[in-house]
Amino acid sequence: MHDLVGTWRLVDWTFQVDGDKTYRPYNGDATGLLTYTDDGRMCASLMKRARVPTTAKTINAATARERARLASTFQSYAGSYRIDGDTVIHDVEVSLFPNWVGGEQLRHITWQPDGDGGRNLLLSTPPEPTEAGRTAVNRLLWRRIGGTQEEA
Repeated sequence: MHDLVGTWRLVDWTFQVDGDKTYRPYNGDATGLLTYTDDGRMCASLMKRARVPTTAKTINAATARERARLASTFQSYAGSYRIDGDTVIHDVEVSLFPNWVGGEQLRHITWQPDGDGGRNLLLSTPPEPTEAGRTAVNRLLWRRIGGTQEEA
């Protein structure tokens, strides 16, 4: 069993552009869950914590504008994963963002002390080009849910 196996809660999410200023998606109001299973499956869901609810009873009954607002404050994908050294490779099977389906999402693995004798999981994207021609790196810090931190 790999150290990643388990469910993780998002602690912090930052991205840095051109190695300069650090930003926080959703104005620092992000939350999320990440699960790795011992049979090689994964699921990641991230969202803005303070989302504005719609008056519709279902997502399909919401207006196009409401659906766009809801989608802009939520990200999710799932599939299988594999480990290559200090990188986890997510093979995306389903995603809110259809461009990711059938592709890979690479994350560099770093372990950080959590202050309670355990370890938090820091996943970083490779440097990615932005639409403005700059380079961005996302860093997501996760803390294991349940069990003991020694499992990490």
